[in-house]
Amino acid sequence: MLEKAEALHGEYVIDGVREELSPARMLNSLCSAPQAAEFAADPIIDETPEPAAARLLEFDDAQIGTYLEKVMALGPRNHAFPMAFSAPYTRLLIAQALIDTLWKRGHFRLGDLALSMEWKWNSDALGNMAAFYRSAQSAADYIDSLGLRLSHYSYQPSKTSHIEISTPLFRSLGEDDDPLEKLPFHSGNPWLSGSREQPNTLVHDPKSWIIYIPFESCDYRLGGSALAQTLDFAGGTAPEIGDADYFLDCYEVIRELVEDGILLAGETVGAGGLMAALRKMCGFRTGAEIDLGDLMRATGEKGRTRLLFSEVPGALIQLRDSDYDYLDAELLLQDVSYYPLGHVRSGGGIDVLSSEKNGLQTILESLIQKSSEGED
Repeated sequence: MLEKAEALHGEYVIDGVREELSPARMLNSLCSAPQAAEFAADPIIDETPEPAAARLLEFDDAQIGTYLEKVMALGPRNHAFPMAFSAPYTRLLIAQALIDTLWKRGHFRLGDLALSMEWKWNSDALGNMAAFYRSAQSAADYIDSLGLRLSHYSYQPSKTSHIEISTPLFRSLGEDDDPLEKLPFHSGNPWLSGSREQPNTLVHDPKSWIIYIPFESCDYRLGGSALAQTLDFAGGTAPEIGDADYFLDCYEVIRELVEDGILLAGETVGAGGLMAALRKMCGFRTGAEIDLGDLMRATGEKGRTRLLFSEVPGALIQLRDSDYDYLDAELLLQDVSYYPLGHVRSGGGIDVLSSEKNGLQTILESLIQKSSEGED
């Protein structure tokens, strides 16, 4: 296995092309305290791992429950790093780690955070080091586009490949940084706790809304996903994650809602997709009934499985019916798209529908029902 000096500081020749920068040079550009250069003698020569030839895989929406069981059984620990989708999967992990901080106690904005990344990597198989290079390259590009910094990074040889990411506060202000430029993206005297401010389990309030907010506007694809792994599907394409400006808008508005105490519950949508996130929010006595009609119309997707298991980063939130108009105004102000999926129901489990009604019709019906109940 390759050691740290070789993996981080070595020259890379991928598919016969010599790369201009080493992983360490790319990552150092984001560090306030860059790592010292280490000598690496021989170049690393590798090939880009290609997705397996796409075979026809038809998803049966009637099997969504079975798919969910497989994905939940796999879990994040057993999700093998998809080498053929190294770049988009790395961006997913970064986005997921940042969204996870939304639910924590504290007072901060996205610009107050830094990232610490540790690659634990198996270099033995053909294509693995090319995948590591693309992962480091993608991380550097994505973090830079988000306007964030790396507090630390490392590489450690391992029998399996995965990335561990944490999100500490970034407290250092470099000499070359203009404090005035930081004001729109940072908060004064930020603090961040390791404990959650926002519960992630649904409150049993049948009138409350379950709302999905994707932090990306990309297409829903299953390449490299947990579902693809459980079905032994190695082909396809992955979601093209990378709209940093839109991510920032989504993050800031949801964090404000959390700090204002508007939400009843919240959960990150990441690995495993929307369905896995919703399953984490449900309990033995509290389930959900959701309708994907609006999301299907907005995305043009005809099947529910792709929408439910594609790993597009985002957030699931629950809020009171009385706060719906406030949420609508806040998201409209930031030009953030959202999808009211449905409501809490008694009993565990999730019912998934895809009606022809649009969101406005659903909301009007809810209001009419509430008005009728008030007349009794």
